[in-house]
Amino acid sequence: MNRTLSRLAFLAAAAAFAPLATAATPVEQAQAQLNGGDLQGALKTLDRHLASSPQDAEGRFTRGLVLVKLNKTEEALKAFADLTRDYPQLPEPYNNLAVLYAQQGDYEKARDALEAALATHPAYATAHENLGDIYAALAGAAYNRALMLDQSNQTVRYKLNLVNQLDTGLVGTAPAPAAPAAKPAAGTAVPAPAATPAAAATADPGVDAVAINASLTAWAKAWSSKNVDGYLALYAPDFAPEGGLTRANWEQQRRERIARPSRIAVRALNPEISRIGADRVRVNFVQDYQSDSFSDQVNKTLELRATEAGWKIVREYIR
Repeated sequence: MNRTLSRLAFLAAAAAFAPLATAATPVEQAQAQLNGGDLQGALKTLDRHLASSPQDAEGRFTRGLVLVKLNKTEEALKAFADLTRDYPQLPEPYNNLAVLYAQQGDYEKARDALEAALATHPAYATAHENLGDIYAALAGAAYNRALMLDQSNQTVRYKLNLVNQLDTGLVGTAPAPAAPAAKPAAGTAVPAPAATPAAAATADPGVDAVAINASLTAWAKAWSSKNVDGYLALYAPDFAPEGGLTRANWEQQRRERIARPSRIAVRALNPEISRIGADRVRVNFVQDYQSDSFSDQVNKTLELRATEAGWKIVREYIR
């Protein structure tokens, strides 16, 4: 499903580990480099420091944050997992493990990590909220599978729509600002550019598939480029959101959700166009959504109406 999951904050290392030790000068230097976007410099500083002080928890935690910024997910996972082994009383490394697991779509491991954090700190409010987000994600995935098996089940469809209205997501942003755009390091995964819907959409006879497909392409492109005004302009004035939201509340929610990730790529795969009225069509497709924090595929339906300004969306729902 298309969701942005609740913020599992990457805590600043100095705050997270202040009870353990005063920040050593090399760690302060690395944090300054991290804040300034010098990720490779921060990593080198920390590696030198940890070579002589391998059990410095603050330095190890900061190094994990740097690895996340460098998109070295497997190394970051190992860094935080090692911290949970050596310092099981600290909830923050479990918290960051949950973020990384959720980014990989492994909600079971994310749940286990958060439950471990709560076992050490039952009053850790952030972990309680985030665990709720994980359960919502698991519920949404289960409802979506059920709906794919039985598309006539309106009860499941209603439950899925309710879950989709939750403002949840495991965004997992580090406290330091993002590094300036640069050529990725070797082996760093680069998100695929947003793709447009397939040009050869299947359509009922007499349907203007080219114009409709152009609207679908514009919708995916506006979303992918985070052009919120252009995205919202593709919805008709009488568009009514599912789940009982008002149009104003829906627009505000969409603005917030589209603005939150740093990168988004949306594709409409295998569109099928069918006429449902003299000036109205239904487009069924597989929506492929990817961001820096979440990815998913769902069966999506858009209903569009012909207007003087082109084909506009009048209804949108997950099948």
